[in-house]
Amino acid sequence: MKDNKILTGKINSVFFSFAIPVVLGLVASSSAGIIDGMFIGNYIGETALAAVTLCVPIFPFLMGIAILFSTGGEVFSGKFIGEGNHKRASEVFTKVIIVILTISTLLMIIGLVFLDSLVNLLGADKEVHQMASEYLQIIIISAPLIATFSLSYFVRVDGKPNLSAASLLATAVLNIVLDYIFIVELNWGIKGAAWGTILSYTAMPILLLPHFILRQGNLRFVKPTKSLKILGEVAYNGSSEFFSEISGGILLFVINITMMKYYGNRGVAAYAVVGYLLYFTAMACYGVSDAIKSIVSINFGAKQRKRISQFLRVAIITVVSFGFVLVILTQINSTLFVQLFLKNNADTTVSTLANDFILSISPVLLIIGTNIILSAYFTAIHMPKPSLIISLSRTLILPLILIPIITSLVGGDGIITALIISEIATLLIAILLVLGNKNKVAFKSLDS
Repeated sequence: MKDNKILTGKINSVFFSFAIPVVLGLVASSSAGIIDGMFIGNYIGETALAAVTLCVPIFPFLMGIAILFSTGGEVFSGKFIGEGNHKRASEVFTKVIIVILTISTLLMIIGLVFLDSLVNLLGADKEVHQMASEYLQIIIISAPLIATFSLSYFVRVDGKPNLSAASLLATAVLNIVLDYIFIVELNWGIKGAAWGTILSYTAMPILLLPHFILRQGNLRFVKPTKSLKILGEVAYNGSSEFFSEISGGILLFVINITMMKYYGNRGVAAYAVVGYLLYFTAMACYGVSDAIKSIVSINFGAKQRKRISQFLRVAIITVVSFGFVLVILTQINSTLFVQLFLKNNADTTVSTLANDFILSISPVLLIIGTNIILSAYFTAIHMPKPSLIISLSRTLILPLILIPIITSLVGGDGIITALIISEIATLLIAILLVLGNKNKVAFKSLDS
């Protein structure tokens, strides 16, 4: 079997051979988004940074369907590969890609029809409305192209994590180059930021489609069967990551609205800097979790219980160590991080707010990764309910309950406090779920 090393290789060797390229790819991708913010903040201004931040909650809705089916499809394909059933794995892959592209096209049409209403809903005032509209229109038009990142999930589970990471890295590098050309050289403003982001996604299909078309692995495009049952099960298994993505967008929307209430556009711009720090941290941890899903799903199909536990332990140690390093760096010099985005900004209120927010929230970086890993672990062993509970607890339920309560007591600073308490409470919930389900993992064939 082509994936034999995943089932029999040394734990650390297999884990890092998957995790390192995926983490590097996602970190590069997140770094490109962060550099986006640097270009916008330094060359267009804080108003543009606020406008883009107000639009960010739309991204999870455009990408959510791809994440829903890709995550569920990846672990099902991985399980079938682990069982040696490559035909079933390819059928799942083909159906998932067709569904993702179809729904993404529908979302594009709906988004364009209701564009102005969306911008108003996102909380844009007169100062940022035009910028937000220009940026969002370009993003929505490109929804089907954005959805092609789903190919990276299947390339990875098909034993090519380096190729998956290379596509993410290429997208990130292209985004940076295009940002410089469109924003700095051509002075296209916020439209340049949008086009730089979108055109960078062309790297995904160009680099990844040949793997499937030329049949370079186990997965390939095949004529799909008429049965849609497997899609329901795929969606169910990927539901935690889907709701995590969607709820992240809803949470950012609530944060933006609350920041506008207490601080205006300055608060939105200041939180954008904090958001980039959290985004970078989460992407690195999601890289580890994506590697775990691929590895564990294949070992799950091969009924390798002990190896699954060993991979989980290594993953948690990795993300906790990473979080510890970030906490130290941000506490030592938070000002340096803020200046990357607001160096040329004359309004010291934004810089001061951003600096205070970062110092307050950075300790929580220590535990974010563990919550993400445990959610991914449950997805990989086909237990979506615990995964969904963990995801929704940290990204939706607890923050939405705590933000209005705490801000009503202490003001705008309560937003950061609410986010910290949410992550800590989620970790406790996740630990209880692991302990409660440790003897309930059933290694059985899924006759879907």
